[in-house]
Amino acid sequence: MKTEMNDMKQTAIIRKADRHGNRDWSLLLGRMESAPFDHEGRSFVEKAGANPAFWKSLAPGDVLRCVRVLQQHGLHDVSVEIMEWLVSEHPDFEAGWREYLESLLLLGRRGELLKLRARAARHVPEDVLRQWTGADSRNLDHAGPDIDQGADADVSAPFADLRREERAISAYMNIFSGRRDVFARQWADREAQRQGYVPVRRPMTMEDVRDHLAGRRTYGIYLLDGDSTVRTGVIDIDLAAPFRDTAKMKKNREMIRREAEYILKRIADMASGQRVKFMAEASGGKGYHFWFPVSGPVPAAEMRSVLQGMVDQVKGDVRCFGMEVFPKQDRLGGKGLGNLVKLPLGIHRVTGKQSWLLGAGGRALSAQLDFVAGFTPAAPEVVRELAVRSSRAEVVIHPRHAAWAKEYPELAALEVKCPMLGQLFASLKASRTLSTREEKVLLGTLSHLPQGRRLLHHLFSRLPEYNAPLLDYRISRVRGTPLGCRRIHSLLENTVSDMPCRFDGHGYPHPLRHLPQYDQKGEGDMPVSQRVVNLEGAIENLRTALRMVERFL
Repeated sequence: MKTEMNDMKQTAIIRKADRHGNRDWSLLLGRMESAPFDHEGRSFVEKAGANPAFWKSLAPGDVLRCVRVLQQHGLHDVSVEIMEWLVSEHPDFEAGWREYLESLLLLGRRGELLKLRARAARHVPEDVLRQWTGADSRNLDHAGPDIDQGADADVSAPFADLRREERAISAYMNIFSGRRDVFARQWADREAQRQGYVPVRRPMTMEDVRDHLAGRRTYGIYLLDGDSTVRTGVIDIDLAAPFRDTAKMKKNREMIRREAEYILKRIADMASGQRVKFMAEASGGKGYHFWFPVSGPVPAAEMRSVLQGMVDQVKGDVRCFGMEVFPKQDRLGGKGLGNLVKLPLGIHRVTGKQSWLLGAGGRALSAQLDFVAGFTPAAPEVVRELAVRSSRAEVVIHPRHAAWAKEYPELAALEVKCPMLGQLFASLKASRTLSTREEKVLLGTLSHLPQGRRLLHHLFSRLPEYNAPLLDYRISRVRGTPLGCRRIHSLLENTVSDMPCRFDGHGYPHPLRHLPQYDQKGEGDMPVSQRVVNLEGAIENLRTALRMVERFL
């Protein structure tokens, strides 16, 4: 009954626009663009697109808007029909030719693509066509409109990127691989800010991946195979519910940014140290996905054990983000499909934002796919070995971190044991300029260590605006005792929360108490270096300068 009422309402909207003439077509187009990505929304868009009086009355630019909405809802045949009319009626409208060519390229209609390019060459300059299609300098006008569609062998010359794209999509499907006989399509109700997935009970095809990458559809994969093995695992990092409110996000913006940098750095270091290959993705929502593909199937329980070990070392240090491991089950039960994860590089149907892989050298789709094609998954044996270590509670340390810990043991200990300082260290390692409050925290703690001046110069020398004499002066201004935990939380978060750190005995809680060599009885007498007065200080200055030159080179 509800469906019938919706159909009647949709039909009434379209008839009203038709009855009132051109002045209502823009309203109908706006309703199409805001239609939800569910069955009812698709039905409405399909009915609107089936009315030639509608799209033939639009300006060429609005016709393309209509075409894109149809493509987003998977109505490719209708969109091709409209674009054919557009280039026939408005042959001087270059954007129409480009949209039509790109659509046929994505749909894999090679014969039609070659014919269309020959037609476009009569209205679009050859150098412009080459920019769009990657074609060579051959003049295809003489081929005429009667080119044989079987001439696929010739397509690779004017469209050299086509095979490259197919190889990239094939690599994408191999790396982000889940259950082979079923996948899922995302639906969304933007007004209600709700979304979900429906199973598509067939193997995923290259055409499905093209639709996903082009933003026409959004798909996810079920990670667990029928035999309870996986070919990839995922750590899902999402902004915690209390911080999703716009006002709270704005108020806690610095803390959210700081924690995000900290999480990304910690997980990347742990994964690299364990020789597990990964790709980090900004999910398009309010979080991140860490993908851990392997070159062959491994038991889901082993993958979960490895990833959960990483999460357990980080989740207690942050407040703004929640962390989960996918799949959530060790094995499938009954007829269930298990958990799914949205595929990378697709559009989040609620936010409308496209996800992207970090470290790919750019957000352009070509750069992203090149990054995926160059990725080498870890061997299954690596995961199995780490699962055994995890069961024995063995912690694997990245060699780079081990070398850093050997040279700066105080910083390594504080990075692990004090989340607040660890987050600031992560920001400095990323060469991100600190706020005044963040600098105050570091100066008010590390300056009180015997090697405090050396440690601070090491950290701050990573910044582009590093000024050694100015830093020495600021260190010399530090007085009193180290900043306490409550004061640090207040400076960095604006609110004093339930602090996770606990110290034995009573006494003034501050981060330096995490260091066993710190003499608490004499903490007020800790020397603060004010200037270089000996050979050791001069050597340290020289080391810092050499490190800066090495990074520059």
